[in-house]
Amino acid sequence: MYLRKLKAQGFRCFHSSFEIEFTDGLNVIVGENGAGKTAIISSIRQLFQDSESGRYSISSDDFFSPFITEGKAALSFSICAEFDGLDVEDKVAFLPWVGASNTALLTLQAENKEIRGRFKKIIWGGNSKSSQFDPELIDLIQCIYLPPLRDAESKLSNGRQSRLSKLLKALNRKQLKQCREDDTLHPLEEKLKDFNTSLATDDNLSIKKANELITANLTKAIGYHFGQKTSIQFAESDFTKIAESLTLLFFPDLSADSQELFRGLSQNSLGYNNLLYIASILAELTLDDEDDEQPLFKLLLIEEPEAHLHPQLQIRLLNHLKSVAEENKNVQVIVTTHSTVLASSVELESIIHLSKSQAPVATPLRTCGLHSTSSQFINRWLDVTKSNLLFASGVILVEGIAEQMIIPTLAKIVLKDQKDGYKSLEDLGISTINLNGIYFNLRSV
Repeated sequence: MYLRKLKAQGFRCFHSSFEIEFTDGLNVIVGENGAGKTAIISSIRQLFQDSESGRYSISSDDFFSPFITEGKAALSFSICAEFDGLDVEDKVAFLPWVGASNTALLTLQAENKEIRGRFKKIIWGGNSKSSQFDPELIDLIQCIYLPPLRDAESKLSNGRQSRLSKLLKALNRKQLKQCREDDTLHPLEEKLKDFNTSLATDDNLSIKKANELITANLTKAIGYHFGQKTSIQFAESDFTKIAESLTLLFFPDLSADSQELFRGLSQNSLGYNNLLYIASILAELTLDDEDDEQPLFKLLLIEEPEAHLHPQLQIRLLNHLKSVAEENKNVQVIVTTHSTVLASSVELESIIHLSKSQAPVATPLRTCGLHSTSSQFINRWLDVTKSNLLFASGVILVEGIAEQMIIPTLAKIVLKDQKDGYKSLEDLGISTINLNGIYFNLRSV
């Protein structure tokens, strides 16, 4: 099962009907700024309960509003997700969304009418808007969103709903369920209980003496009848609180053999903290657990995975994301990027180009009708420099370095007397790409 198609209208920058097709596995959305990459991610988040950030609430900014004086915001917006590649288990679980077809549909419609601080919305599965909707079906789809500016250190530190806590609860979900049914303590809870007991009875520690002094002074102050007994211990007693009290430490390489060598994440680099954060999420997504509470489909949304990473790490991370999506058939990864390093390292089949010429248009490069030999050639040819063409408003392809130098200079001469403010190809968002030869036979491509 995977998200095959997304349709949106009236949402953010999508005034008219917008449509984008995804592939199972890894999808990399590229394009210039303002083309709608973030709007695509936001529209997906509107449909699901994001396990990292919670549900994405509707705001007035989500309704399309034109940049003209007389323009009015859209009266409503709609978002529709179409899922394909359903196996028998998926079809049974999402039967209300599937009906007689082989695809599952999930639609959300919102009105630009605020009532008591909220916008009216309706969500339904399948073709019929009037069909009964079971919100528990959405829980079978796990959506995780990572924003472009990620506070990885905060997410990996101890605290309520920390990332470590979520991972540990996912790892122990089945065992925790069994312990609750048997009315027994989880082994981690048992160990902490024994540890607290040893603290309270060990004469070599100051904890027992401190506890006795507090009790004695309280008894002297208010008497035995009104007195209370105290016990100094670690307050966490249940699994969730114990997990939320844990924090992640690091060592700069894999050679550490002593716990004393590890340091707090505040001493780590932003890039490596970002990688640790993503690694903890992938660890949860790739759990092979046949628990009934496990989601049937997992969707990972990442904006700018290249944040704080040098080129080699960018490529290694993207390759790992691809392998995770390929090896786990119920995991789909959608990323947006401004990195030419990532755009040049991923295969064309995974790239979706976003253009904003008039209205946003999404073009999966795998649907461009390229011959297999042409695709193989372009995958080799598209290096870091040439991949600029995927982020430009316009492209001029030239044969060699001489043309690459001359054409921008000639353009400055032509544009210098223009009154519209554009003085160079860069001002127009046009990239000059050096092919280093005559490569393309237009009839074969």
